[in-house]
Amino acid sequence: MRIFTIVSIVVIISFNNLLSQNANNYTIQLAKMFSKDLFESNGVLFLEPVVKIVNATSNSRFFNSAYIPKNVDKPYFKVSLQTMTGLVSDELKSYNPIMPSQKYDINDISKFVQYDILNNQLLKLDTAGLIRYVFLNMMYDGIEGSKKGAITVPTNASTALGTGDTKFILPTDTLRMLFKSHPLYNFAFIPQNLKDSIENYLGQFPQEFTLYGGSNLSTIFAGIPQFEIGSLYGTELLVRVIPPVNLGQTIGDFAFWGLGIKHSLSQYLYSNNNSNLSYEELKIREPHDLAIQMVYQGTHLTNKVGVTQADLTALGTIFNFNLNYSYFISKYFNVFAGLAYQTISINSKYVYKLPVEIQWQLGLLERGSHNPTPGYPGDNDPQTTELTISNSNAKATIGVTGSVGNIDFILDYNFSKIDILGFGIQYRL
Repeated sequence: MRIFTIVSIVVIISFNNLLSQNANNYTIQLAKMFSKDLFESNGVLFLEPVVKIVNATSNSRFFNSAYIPKNVDKPYFKVSLQTMTGLVSDELKSYNPIMPSQKYDINDISKFVQYDILNNQLLKLDTAGLIRYVFLNMMYDGIEGSKKGAITVPTNASTALGTGDTKFILPTDTLRMLFKSHPLYNFAFIPQNLKDSIENYLGQFPQEFTLYGGSNLSTIFAGIPQFEIGSLYGTELLVRVIPPVNLGQTIGDFAFWGLGIKHSLSQYLYSNNNSNLSYEELKIREPHDLAIQMVYQGTHLTNKVGVTQADLTALGTIFNFNLNYSYFISKYFNVFAGLAYQTISINSKYVYKLPVEIQWQLGLLERGSHNPTPGYPGDNDPQTTELTISNSNAKATIGVTGSVGNIDFILDYNFSKIDILGFGIQYRL
């Protein structure tokens, strides 16, 4: 009985607080909270395929030979342009969207309100949190609860690699029905005028929320300058750099760097009596080579995305460990292969406003306009969401190298969850 009394007091206080607000202000507040819930529930699913293919693509074209001399009289250099094309499968273009929802539990109310009955004192009142909680209860009831089927969740939505918008439809009559079936609505202590006010607010709530589609990509292409220097104790240093550059509206301002070390294992397997042999003589005698390599890479991306021009800042860290093998056929031709394990972690921060069509429905923007006009101030209170997405991948590589003088032409194919076709041109100094 005590819990029932506390909840009754809490509900009356909170709803009275809502009554003091302008109906449209309350509706805007709820729409913003639900829009944020929708974004955060589906954001990882929307972006994860991009992270997977970026991981596979950027973790390619590190080597075309496992041969590293143990020591050299003077350093040698390799300057190359490595290009990679990731192939986007259909399964990376869609996902099963999620409607934010939460099952009602009377014990949750204390998270939003604390009331000292003995002293008749309100200790805590999170009105916005309570509003959001009740609305999520309504979504749960309409999707899988007592009113299952009242809210329809789309079965497919586009990832950032797919195409086509997906809409969540929330009919006004359905929202009112779900509110009337909520346990809090049936408390006898709640005056009818409060119930009527909430129904009025729901009548102004947007009926459509959109998950925007992607760019409908079939391939992801990357071109990266690469520099290598060797050799000291059978070890080469690799450096990759793309200085900050604007890559257009789709990608934005992008910067990339990488640092790697490759170490020869062959030097421990072969005899030390080959120091007087030329490279060709050595390779005719010992055509097999084996090496290990570790590469650490970082990325930085800023862009404005979507019709609301959300500000995106993304920082990525990428790690690759590989075992590579090569076989010398002639000075014009050799083959190579490798096994790799790679990981990627991307921390993204989005600063965004309500979608334009939601602002139209709420009267924040004049319908058809994307910018504020007299009497239509727009959404002036951006929200922030931070997402962390990680992925790991195992990969096998086979390739060939053709050489003309000091120039190498390299072609390889990478087999993994995402297949990558790579090509490079390299100049040896």
